[in-house]
Amino acid sequence: MTEYTPMTEEERFLFDLKGYILFPAVLSEDEIAPIKEQCVKLRTDRESLPTEAQCLPGGAASVLIDHPAIMRVLHSIIDDETEKIRLEGCFLSWRERNDGHKGWTPHAGGKSVNPNYSYQYHNGRIHAGMTRVVWELNGVEQDRGGTAFIPGSHKSNFRPFPECFDARDSGVWDTYGCPPGSLLIFSEAVRHTACPWEQDDPRCALFFCYNHINVRHHKPDFTDEMLGSLSEAHRRFFNDVYHPQFDGEKWRKRREGNKQKAAV
Repeated sequence: MTEYTPMTEEERFLFDLKGYILFPAVLSEDEIAPIKEQCVKLRTDRESLPTEAQCLPGGAASVLIDHPAIMRVLHSIIDDETEKIRLEGCFLSWRERNDGHKGWTPHAGGKSVNPNYSYQYHNGRIHAGMTRVVWELNGVEQDRGGTAFIPGSHKSNFRPFPECFDARDSGVWDTYGCPPGSLLIFSEAVRHTACPWEQDDPRCALFFCYNHINVRHHKPDFTDEMLGSLSEAHRRFFNDVYHPQFDGEKWRKRREGNKQKAAV
């Protein structure tokens, strides 16, 4: 079993405070190259890719499924057991200057009892619902693209959000700049939005969605070919939803005992 370095106290503080955290330049140029090549072909020549690579996160992108840089965070905010973390979605965000994308669409934010969006801190531990993991394969210039957030809005008590604060120039929004290969992780509960892309190089970013094994938000659309191409360690991230209460030998024996009683 792979051992992951836990989030530091400072990292946990920042994630809890803001609802997101950025790790610059996690991937090297050599690591970026095959994944970016796959993304370009998905845009321009999908049929040239092997069948399994035509569905994300298959192909070269599969190395990101359990990358140590994300697992150390997911273990701290979703569950400390890898078997209880699900990957329920992955898509490519490709944006170009003046591409007609509407760009600014604030959504989410505020406390929620919905398990997919709930964000709680209890007994010294963060319990986050749906968590977005974004790999920025091209560089992002500050305030010229990427994703923007209202820091702390994942714990806001007031809903709906006042319309005046959803304006880009309201003064409450925060964004980032980063080099290629950077990693952005945020709670779906924080209010966020895409930004108009104002750079010459396109945005090439992979969005992964992770959740706890006992809940599901997205309808799975992974192909059998993609799932079949993955290693066993990677396939476990695509298990069906269930409650981890029923893990373990004692629960198997209890189920078998109940079946025997019912048969009598």
